[in-house]
Amino acid sequence: MTLAVAWNRHDGIHFASDSRISKGDKNSDYGVKVVPVHIKVFEPTRDGEQSFVAFDCVYGMCFAGDFAGASIIRNFLSISLQRLQYIPAFSEVSFLNICRITYKIYSELSAKIKSEIDSESIDFFLSGYCPKNEKIMLAKFYIDYGEDISRFDPKLEVIDYQNSNDPIYYIGSGENEYPLYLDIHFNKPLSTRPLFALKSLIKSNRVASVGGNIQVGAFDNRNEFYMLGVVEETKNEAGLIDKISYFYAGIDMNSDIIDIDEGAFIVMGNYVDPYR
Repeated sequence: MTLAVAWNRHDGIHFASDSRISKGDKNSDYGVKVVPVHIKVFEPTRDGEQSFVAFDCVYGMCFAGDFAGASIIRNFLSISLQRLQYIPAFSEVSFLNICRITYKIYSELSAKIKSEIDSESIDFFLSGYCPKNEKIMLAKFYIDYGEDISRFDPKLEVIDYQNSNDPIYYIGSGENEYPLYLDIHFNKPLSTRPLFALKSLIKSNRVASVGGNIQVGAFDNRNEFYMLGVVEETKNEAGLIDKISYFYAGIDMNSDIIDIDEGAFIVMGNYVDPYR
């Protein structure tokens, strides 16, 4: 389990998550839960003709819940959402229709994973540009247990975040504790308040399954989603900066073992430094 957060600020939708994955009473802080997913929609063609691409964009996903199950669903979606087809006379390219096919795959897979290996719930946010509405939209996919813990009902909800007074949304095992830290950091601007609250929740150790480093996702000026690592400072006893780390989940991309490669490649990451 984990905590996945989505929020709307002046420059659009952002995602954030911790990086902890759990198995029984063991934890690891190397889980990547904020990921881009390539959406490609083709028009129908006759056999032997080249397919025309009607829509090509990178969406963003942010997962919470059972990590093994989430990995299976993510892989299925990564493959299937790159090969969508629509019929212009009967349907349209829209965020809602992309969500509908995503929901069908999610519903089928999550139910089978639950029945066969008794996995926990798998929830996620999906966000991306809608060519019909000409804006970035947000949806939540989640398991509704209702009042009966034995119930397992996959749901899809398109979120009207633009009409919300406090557009911060969250799912996962830390969702009951997270509002407390949003209140603590109420005076922070919306651009950073979700991140300060998530960092405080991680440091509190109040939710064992929420931990590790924060990872973030955002959209560029072409409405395409990309993942962001987070910059962390380490200070010495005198309060001076001793080290600056650039984290993707649990790996410091600025560490000697990653950064120094004898003239070969280095990782050109994108990072956010929200705490300074």
